[in-house]
Amino acid sequence: MKFQRRHLLLNYIFIGCLIVLVLNDHILKWEYSNWLTGKLSDFAGMLILPIIITYCNPKHLKFNLVLSAVLFMFWKSSLSTNAIALYNTYAFIKTSRVVDYTDYIALIMLPIAYYIITKINTNPQYFQIKTRFNSAYIFVLTLFILISETPGRQYYITHTDSNFKCHNCDLKLDMSQAEILEKLKRFNIKADTNYNQINENRYGFSEDSLNYYTIKAFIINQDTLRNADISLRSPVSGKTIISLNGFDYEKPISNQKMKRKLNRHFKKIVKSYFREL
Repeated sequence: MKFQRRHLLLNYIFIGCLIVLVLNDHILKWEYSNWLTGKLSDFAGMLILPIIITYCNPKHLKFNLVLSAVLFMFWKSSLSTNAIALYNTYAFIKTSRVVDYTDYIALIMLPIAYYIITKINTNPQYFQIKTRFNSAYIFVLTLFILISETPGRQYYITHTDSNFKCHNCDLKLDMSQAEILEKLKRFNIKADTNYNQINENRYGFSEDSLNYYTIKAFIINQDTLRNADISLRSPVSGKTIISLNGFDYEKPISNQKMKRKLNRHFKKIVKSYFREL
């Protein structure tokens, strides 16, 4: 069988990597937030990216690998902040990333990508999915997955160092950040100055539009949330998204089922409390 560009995309490894990337960004990162889920998308992406570039430029494999490394390192550095901000200003599909230089560990996937691509070049039947499906559709879908905001800035900006991350514990209010802070001052709310300093470089927000705070003892109904991390984000003037990002839960959480049950409980009481501010 003669090699065709379509073989690079219509194979089990490439499609498998796409599935892993989507599942990790949309499900695993939320349910199992740890080092592995934090890096898994980078590992999958560093197999996908050189294959996609080779699909467009099949005659220069070594150049494609070097280009993949350069693009990935630029994307994961603070150097890309202005480019991302400019892109998001005009783009319909927004994108984002977190500056984390430990993600460079994913570059070890490039030799594996080289092996896979050369194997497909010399033996197109290797890993092949036998189908007449147009590979151009897979190419467009892959670009969408890579560029789109997955799992979205909301996942990244709801930062917390606490042991319990509260998923979707947020609400948009017709109030300014100053008005919200005034209502929460009885809890002795404090600005998280360390994390506020890196907002702009990581996420492209201005200094005043995204801010982090901590409350040592956040009392809601009969619950006292220790070391609560709160963020305030102003997408438009006069409106603020307030989010309880997480807190220190003092009892052991034995399994994911219990964690989801707790999240539903705290999400309900937190949203109710925020509505009454």
